[in-house]
Amino acid sequence: MTNMSPAGLPDGLPDAQDEPEPDSPSKERRLPSATFGIDIQCDDTRWQPYLVLVEARLGALAETLGLPEHGEVSVKLTDDRQISELNRGFRDKSGATNVLSFPALDFTAPSEKNDFPQMPFSLGDIVLAFDTLAFEADAAEKDFADHLVHLLVHGLLHLLGYDHQNDADAARMEARESTLLAGVGVGDPYGAANAGTEKGKAGGDKG
Repeated sequence: MTNMSPAGLPDGLPDAQDEPEPDSPSKERRLPSATFGIDIQCDDTRWQPYLVLVEARLGALAETLGLPEHGEVSVKLTDDRQISELNRGFRDKSGATNVLSFPALDFTAPSEKNDFPQMPFSLGDIVLAFDTLAFEADAAEKDFADHLVHLLVHGLLHLLGYDHQNDADAARMEARESTLLAGVGVGDPYGAANAGTEKGKAGGDKG
């Protein structure tokens, strides 16, 4: 789980399916403009059953966090191949990871309800790899949807300036994740029952 340097996803990244094919399900979903904007790009059909979940959970999280209506976040739902390319290109690391975050704003400290631009803005991009998420969920005997929501929360908090580069920052981020997950009906991934599996993953790719 990784927080990239502020920039957002630049042009030229792997994006083989910018436009939906005729008669195919739309690859982008957006919440109504009256709420914090959520753009979802689906590059792998295996994500299709989870599009509504991703949209709903991010919408609920945005409301809980008080994210302003004139902001938006982008989510790229992809596979191990594409996230491996991003991991190598932007972190100089080989192999796939579960989630990458590309903040568009540079917060000096974790920010949830303050310090946002007064004009329309992008919070950044969250990229998720289906293969790695499915493998981790199976290995930890976790529900895939719960693991997905956990990584959405983790990625979103990275965009808000949270990180886990040291023990104190990691503890603060994990505590915030657990609280937010409880609010959307997902159990604590850092609880005693998951200490041997999920806790290690949540502090995984630290860059």
